[in-house]
Amino acid sequence: MVEHRSLTRTVRRPYVASVLLDCVVVGAGPAGLAASLALTQRGVDHVVLERGRVGHTWRTQRWDSLRLNNPGWMNPMLGPQPRDTYLCASEVARRLDRLAAGCPVRESEAVTRLHRRQDGWLVRAVGGELRARTVVIATGGENVPHTPDLASRLPERIAQCHAANYRAPAQLPGNGVLVVGSAQSGYQIAEELLAAGRRVVVATSAVGRAPAQHRGRPTLEWLVDLGFFDQRPEGLPDPSVVRAPQPLLVPGGRSASLQSLARAGAVVAGRLTTVDNERIGLDASIAANIEFADAFADRIRKTIDDAIVANGLDAPPSALDDAVAPADLHPPQALDLRADGIDSVVWCTGYTGNFSWLDPALTDAAVPATSSAFPRMPQQLPAQSRPTWVVKVRTRRTLPGRHVPRDRRGRARNERGGNDRHARYRSVVNVTTRPSIRTPEPGSGVA
Repeated sequence: MVEHRSLTRTVRRPYVASVLLDCVVVGAGPAGLAASLALTQRGVDHVVLERGRVGHTWRTQRWDSLRLNNPGWMNPMLGPQPRDTYLCASEVARRLDRLAAGCPVRESEAVTRLHRRQDGWLVRAVGGELRARTVVIATGGENVPHTPDLASRLPERIAQCHAANYRAPAQLPGNGVLVVGSAQSGYQIAEELLAAGRRVVVATSAVGRAPAQHRGRPTLEWLVDLGFFDQRPEGLPDPSVVRAPQPLLVPGGRSASLQSLARAGAVVAGRLTTVDNERIGLDASIAANIEFADAFADRIRKTIDDAIVANGLDAPPSALDDAVAPADLHPPQALDLRADGIDSVVWCTGYTGNFSWLDPALTDAAVPATSSAFPRMPQQLPAQSRPTWVVKVRTRRTLPGRHVPRDRRGRARNERGGNDRHARYRSVVNVTTRPSIRTPEPGSGVA
């Protein structure tokens, strides 16, 4: 028996193993719910399996003050909101709950194995087995916290937590905090600790940053209009950048940089390289890390400038980016944690994903094996079993439609004119938003 949960009722329904579903969606986060809504709009029979509650990661791996770093106008799926608002994590979870009320979600239903069958897929879950013609993998690639081995070498008196377990400054004892990592989580957590009056040292690394504004408009507006977020890996000059940490962009429509973090009072240093009980080593990369971030911002500005010229647009000149204002840097290359008053460490060192439940034939280096938009399928499968149509799931806006020929009763017709509402759903689709981060994570501040 499994539980189907909504905001207003709870219904228990048994699995019917003999039924062949059109689709099973694994994961009820933003991507999984987007897939479910799109499938529902198209009349596709499906179910969504979620290991915990809807939006599980948003409920269990986010600190109390976290806000989205993109504004409300980019998140229409989450419902009406002011254009320039930045939702907090708890509000995102509440809005996902409301979305899930209109989806066939089964909570506390972890998938333990996915197997290929001649007629589709066999999905093994804690409540039983389901058969499906199509499977959408929407479990995310960044929900297993990664903490480097260096953590085990710190003295027992040091309180440690990963960003996934950090909630607020009050949970960290003492005053001084070492934040390891300067990407999204590391930057925002360091800012919060500084605002709480804590002494903060940040071990940084090379992470790009995006200017908040350029040529009279928010940078994100320019990039959306230019199709920046619609690019595919194979179309990029360097496809490996999809595995790099996302460029630093903080909520509130303001630019951020390592210089601005230093001006706010943080001690910014290079990458953490060694730990020997109370002694830690840091390399001399801080200047290079700042240069890397600023160069990334310059490339974004140039991309926008080139588009303005190419399209003959009228835009005001570029304004000074306050984030590049100089800061006095005195980066240490070694710290004595006790002598320097460091009592806590927050590891903002990224996440990996757990895809151990996938058939090995569907993985490459423990992550879903894909080629462009189509997952790689086992070569021994007959040709008619390989993907013939894939739903491209977007969490930013409504799915693009595709015309489906229908008979007088509204049923989909196949190419021969017959009724076959299943012919187009014979694939497995991976809609994890980003590839799994390898160890050590770029941007983690750890060598």
